[in-house]
Amino acid sequence: MIVLYLKDSPDKLKQVLFSLKVPFKSAGNVFVLNMDREKFISMVDNFPREIVGKMKIYVAKKDEISKIEDLIEIGFRSVTLEEFVEEYLFQSLLGILNTGETQFHPIIDTRSRRVYGFEALCRLSIPINKLFKVSDRISYIADKFCRERALLEYINRSLSSYHLFLNFHPKFLKNPLENVGELMTSLMGRSIEPSKVVVEIDEYEGMDIHSIKLIRDFLKAEGVQVALDDVGAGYSGLYHLTEIHPDIAKLDISLIRDIHKNQVKQAILSGLVKACRETGVKVLAEGVEKVEELKYLMSLEVELLQGFVFAKPSSHPDVNQIEEIAYNLLT
Repeated sequence: MIVLYLKDSPDKLKQVLFSLKVPFKSAGNVFVLNMDREKFISMVDNFPREIVGKMKIYVAKKDEISKIEDLIEIGFRSVTLEEFVEEYLFQSLLGILNTGETQFHPIIDTRSRRVYGFEALCRLSIPINKLFKVSDRISYIADKFCRERALLEYINRSLSSYHLFLNFHPKFLKNPLENVGELMTSLMGRSIEPSKVVVEIDEYEGMDIHSIKLIRDFLKAEGVQVALDDVGAGYSGLYHLTEIHPDIAKLDISLIRDIHKNQVKQAILSGLVKACRETGVKVLAEGVEKVEELKYLMSLEVELLQGFVFAKPSSHPDVNQIEEIAYNLLT
């Protein structure tokens, strides 16, 4: 059972729990939830930040909370959300990481109608983006582990003739030279050509632009390509596109969705594609799910496409089948 203590705002927490349909008992600022740690951690992302900052947590057995005095004593042993999650994750981190898997999502070259590369996606029992919001230390370990496993699976699945897109979160790029050095050591240790690797920088809004530029310069000097994610999602994406000047601009999925129906999106996309072409930046449209979207992107001569219209992510991608589908769709 999970026991929650709040400094204030118990009514707000009640509203959240009611909206999530979570059964609970409460007494003042104390809440008792009948669930285990993992279920609570997967749910806590839905709590408003102001509540999370005021919350202290303890895992109790039923016989520990038979009377009010027990709750008072437990209160002294409760911890913050970050401490709670770190304690749980450190205890079970190896199991969480080992039970996850790397999936590869194909990226199609529209000119050759063949697979250009694969984006490596890390699938864990607790989504890695939730770890980012809770604990920097844990998410750093998980982020690095997922990347190392992606490199290993890239070799084991005989995909090394294709480009490999690796996601990097800028919050962990605090020492650009060291970060790039670690990546190059991993590539050399597995005999992976740097020119086959594309470092995809995402979630960069609010990050230090100088550090991201240093990462870009170090990577390009080693022969590694740089892709910028979420281009077209707003002013931030456009600003970073002009400042960072990546090798590949990955268009945000919100811009691609139903592009064939929306003239405003079409005007924005047409301008983006033209600007990228004139400055030597390849365009990659992700999230392509409909043939109509595909046709419109083809009319703009977008170089790279990614989406369910070709294939879903898979731990064992069938390249021949993917290329047959791509050929039929693009012909």
